[in-house]
Amino acid sequence: MNETVQKLTAFDLARPASNQLAHGFLQWCVVAPDLESRCAELERVYGPAGFWILENAPVFEATYGGEPIDLHVNIALGYIGDINIEVIQPRPEGDPDLYTEFLDGHPEGGLHHLGFQVHDFEAAAADLAARFGPAVQAAKFSPGGSRYTYFDSRPVIGVYTEILWLDAEMTAAMADLRAGNPPVTS
Repeated sequence: MNETVQKLTAFDLARPASNQLAHGFLQWCVVAPDLESRCAELERVYGPAGFWILENAPVFEATYGGEPIDLHVNIALGYIGDINIEVIQPRPEGDPDLYTEFLDGHPEGGLHHLGFQVHDFEAAAADLAARFGPAVQAAKFSPGGSRYTYFDSRPVIGVYTEILWLDAEMTAAMADLRAGNPPVTS
């Protein structure tokens, strides 16, 4: 083992992380104009074992730029190992949102955000707001309170940063998906 690796192992890797996001990298997300073709392309290139498709996915209490919006999206979720891949396609009946704004500037779609699962949502949101300014878009996506918020980290990493808090039902659904058993939706 070289000296740098020994120093990192002994020093950096053994200390607790002070950043709210350090232990929760969950996903990378692509926004696309055509969900099905993008999912097929991602399966071909990266090999997730299928996607859980949510047409007109449930979204509650959505805000964009701090204002309430009527958000309508199709979402696909899959896994490569422990990393979740999300594909989002905005639907035309929804209000303008972060995804339609993205497609206005990138009609072919592309990498939109990195998602971090956090345990203390409020602390993580306060930390990111101090670093990047107010939340750009936020919503709940399950009756049990699962939620997300985006912050504009594009000047630093080129994409948005998302934090997610998952309730027990959503955590179980994601675990099933990661195990190769997409949840059944009615």
